[in-house]
Amino acid sequence: MKCLIVDDDPLICDLLEHFCNKVEQIESVTTASSGFETINLLNSTHFDLIFLDYDLPDINGKDILNVLNPDTSVIMVTSNKDFGSDSYNYEQVIDFLVKPVDFARFYKGFQKALVLREKENTIQKSRIFVKDGSKLVKINLEEVRYLKSEGNYISLVLKDKKILTLMTLKELEPKLPNYFQKVHRSYMVNLNKIDFIDNDGLEIEKKHIPVSKSYEKELLKKIELLN
Repeated sequence: MKCLIVDDDPLICDLLEHFCNKVEQIESVTTASSGFETINLLNSTHFDLIFLDYDLPDINGKDILNVLNPDTSVIMVTSNKDFGSDSYNYEQVIDFLVKPVDFARFYKGFQKALVLREKENTIQKSRIFVKDGSKLVKINLEEVRYLKSEGNYISLVLKDKKILTLMTLKELEPKLPNYFQKVHRSYMVNLNKIDFIDNDGLEIEKKHIPVSKSYEKELLKKIELLN
C-alpha cells in the first residue's frame, strides 16, 4: 500500500512514518506538512491510505476531505476531538486516532484499511473478460473450477463449459482473487471448488489435479486461512 502522512508537526510525521515502516504491507510512505502541499501531491499521485491531521497551518483536514477521491481511505490523526463524530460523515474516513498515538492503536486502524482494501479487490476481481476466438467473453470467476496451461493458452474450466484463451497463467494470476491458488506448473484451482485433497493431489468434480511438492505448503496454508 502507498501511504501519505499529513501533519504539520515533524515529530508526529516521524512517529507515524516509523510505524508505517514496521508494517510489511506498506510499500511506500510520503509525508506532507501543509494542506496545499497535500493537494498538490494528490493531484499527481494515488495513495491507498492517508493519515490526516485536522489542524493544518493553511487549510484544514476537512477541506482536504471535501476534494479527496472517495476511493482513498483516510485515518484522521488529531487532537481535535470535536471533529471525531463529524468525520464519519465522510465516506473516506475509516478510523479516528487521537494524539498521542501508540503503535497498537495505529495498527488497529491500519488493519481496518487493509480489510477494506481486500474486500474491494475481491469485488473488482470477481469478473474478468477474456478473448475466446474473436469474442471477448465475461467470466464470473466464482464459477471457474480450475485453470490449465495449454502452452501459450489457458483453459478456464467451468461447470458445463471450457474456454480457451490466448494467455499464460503468469499473466492471468495477478488478476485473480485470493481464493485461486497455483498447485502445479500447469494448474491453478479455485479453492472453494476442491472436493478433497490426498497424497496423490486433489479432486474437483471428479477431475484429478496433481499437486507439486513446491506448491503443497502454500496450498494448505491458503486453505487454513479461508476456513
